[in-house]
Amino acid sequence: MTRRLKEYALAAEIIGAIAVVISLIYVGVSVNQNTNAVMVANHQALVALDQATTDWFKDPDFAAAYIISLDDAGKLSAVQQAQFSSYLADKFNAWEFAFLTHESGMMEDNIWQGWDGHYRMLLQQSGGRWFWGEGREGFSPAFKSYLDSILATTE
Repeated sequence: MTRRLKEYALAAEIIGAIAVVISLIYVGVSVNQNTNAVMVANHQALVALDQATTDWFKDPDFAAAYIISLDDAGKLSAVQQAQFSSYLADKFNAWEFAFLTHESGMMEDNIWQGWDGHYRMLLQQSGGRWFWGEGREGFSPAFKSYLDSILATTE
């Protein structure tokens, strides 16, 4: 009887070990699926943040100010500078979101490279440099260092 009990105990241990392995595989698959879902949600949030900035161009006066800012942001009136600064704050906030999301590993490199290239064009224009000189203190230290390093290589 004791031998039979030992056999049952051994079989139970083997079944238990198999169950643990199956559970770990399930958890691994679930975590991977959750990570992918978070990455997609982050990308969708970034698209929404960036698309919200297109509403600025429905105002013809802002669109004209934007064109002026491409050449020389110093030519903007005080009102235009306030509008343009608010617009770029929205754009740079979206860029910072993308940067921090990528740095945390929650955005793939190929997605980040596209967004980063899009936003770099703004920074490298006269208006972008003007805004960064005025508004950089409203951003995280890591993002400030990143943008400052970009500007250092383009000057």
